Amino acid sequence: MINRVVLVGRLANDPEFRYTRDGLPISAFSIALGRAGSHEFLPIVVFRKLAESTSKYLHKGRLVGIEGRISARSFETTEGEKRRVIEVIADRLRFLDPPLVVGDDDEPPGESVTAQEA
Repeated sequence: MINRVVLVGRLANDPEFRYTRDGLPISAFSIALGRAGSHEFLPIVVFRKLAESTSKYLHKGRLVGIEGRISARSFETTEGEKRRVIEVIADRLRFLDPPLVVGDDDEPPGESVTAQEA
C-alpha cells in the first residue's frame, strides 16, 4: 500500500519547535489549503534536522511544498476524552516564496530540504 501525499499551501501559524522526551527535535505547524475565503487547515509534523530547519526558516504566511505521509493517532485529553488526529508527517519541504531580502541569513540555504539532507 502506498501512503504518499504532496501538498502546497501557506503556513497558518509559526512552527512550534520542541524536543520529545527522548531528545528528538520536532516541529509542528498547519498549512492552509483551498481557495480564497474557504480554507482547510492541515497539521504538519517534521522531525530531526528538518524540524530545526523548519523552525528557523518558516514563518506564518510562507508558501511551502510538502511531501510526506498521512498519519492517524489517538490520544486522551487531561479531561479523559479520547481524540483522534490525522496529520502529515513531512520528510521533504520546498520553500516556494522568493527570499525576503537578498543575502538575508534567515533564508534557507536552497530551494528544498529533505529529512536526509537536513
